[in-house]
Amino acid sequence: MRPALATAAAAALAFAFAQPASAQTVAPHRAAYSLSLGDAHNSGVTGIDGALVVEWGEVCEGWTISQRMRFQMSGGDSGQTDSDITFSSFESRDGTSYRFSLRTLRDGDIVEDLRGKATLDPDKGGKAEFTEPGETIDLPPGTMFPTAHSLLLINLAQGGEHQVTRAVFDGATLDGALDVSAIIGDATPPDPKIAAMAPSLGNRPNWRVRMAYFNPDDKTGIPSYETAMRMLDNAVASEYSFDYPEFTMKAKLERLEPLPKPSC
Repeated sequence: MRPALATAAAAALAFAFAQPASAQTVAPHRAAYSLSLGDAHNSGVTGIDGALVVEWGEVCEGWTISQRMRFQMSGGDSGQTDSDITFSSFESRDGTSYRFSLRTLRDGDIVEDLRGKATLDPDKGGKAEFTEPGETIDLPPGTMFPTAHSLLLINLAQGGEHQVTRAVFDGATLDGALDVSAIIGDATPPDPKIAAMAPSLGNRPNWRVRMAYFNPDDKTGIPSYETAMRMLDNAVASEYSFDYPEFTMKAKLERLEPLPKPSC
């Protein structure tokens, strides 16, 4: 299971036709969510109980993302399972380099361990080098890393755009860059409950965004999975849902706090 979650010239080209007069950026923050079952999709899953913590930091050279998702799932073929997923990444400010690490434990056993780095060239695409398990994957021209993609969505939303598809690489799968098709709703006013949690972060306009993730080698036209969120204009997500073929998991924001910005 992939974590929730997130290219210099590629981003610049995308921003050129979509960026409004004042571009928004990521606000460093820590967000804690409770996890629960949404729709079981006839899978037999009867319950999900857990938590997700996301830290989106900023350093002088770029952005860091750290996520930990722990949950217990009841029902289904396995009866009851405990999952613990940790993910971390660094993305350079110019969008050309990226480092990542993902580890998934299930009932205490490691079932997935991915680590590596990726580089992008605006015209030629790039490469992802997985030091674990030891594999190199080509990234197509136009690929973006997660923070660049999030900034693109924010700027498109601010400009009144409602749909965009981009190739995004986050290092959370050996499938390489996935084609991410995003649908952006109309802007809505700040949510008073979120604003009360952290006024400097939560008192912001926001949009509902739904994203479908496609493996470019899969010609069925069926997404591998989908996510939906309420996205603020500073990259804070006030709610998530993760729609997998087997079930849908919901994430409700419980705590939100700012993280320090670097003094560069």
